[in-house]
Amino acid sequence: NQTYDLLLSSNLKVCGEIILKIVHCLIVHPQAEIASIKKVYSHPQALAQCRNFIRKSGYIPVPYFDTAGSVKMIKEENVRDAAAIASKRAAEIYQMKVIAEGIEDRKNNYTRFFVLSKQDSPPTGEDKTSIIFSVKHAPGTLYHALEEFALRGINLTKIESRPTKLKPWEYNFYLDFEGHISEERCKKAIEKLMEKSTFLKILGSYPKAKT
Repeated sequence: NQTYDLLLSSNLKVCGEIILKIVHCLIVHPQAEIASIKKVYSHPQALAQCRNFIRKSGYIPVPYFDTAGSVKMIKEENVRDAAAIASKRAAEIYQMKVIAEGIEDRKNNYTRFFVLSKQDSPPTGEDKTSIIFSVKHAPGTLYHALEEFALRGINLTKIESRPTKLKPWEYNFYLDFEGHISEERCKKAIEKLMEKSTFLKILGSYPKAKT
């Protein structure tokens, strides 16, 4: 959600996506004793993805700005009574000790990363487009906005809403659909959507990631 909010105010374009399988590890200082671990540091998203493990272990979750950063902090500050949740690679980089691997609640846990650029990505024939738009807060407005894609046989792959922070009960909608903005049917759908929306921004068209 924070990524989308940042893209809203950025001039950068989404030119690609990477989907990675996420495997979380419990990482400690090499000289730490497992019985002394009381807290676990990591990015809030990683803590949420390992909620069951943390609860069963009796650890106190402590949010940190970054997963790998939490490993670095434990090493640099010589912390012996806390662990970090991060990747095995982070443990290798900072020469720390992995005491549990694959601690995420969902074993098929994938995270999507955007590739950003100042330039648009050319069509490949296997593309996806991401946009942000908002409509008036009234019955049927979202339905009528989205029908422009259905009328042209454009498949929607994701839709997510976020408060606009400008007015109560108004939302920005983050939408992914199949196709490149240079395709005639996609162009027409966007043109019609602009007529029905109060705001619209094209984040970019890019090749679909392969998992």
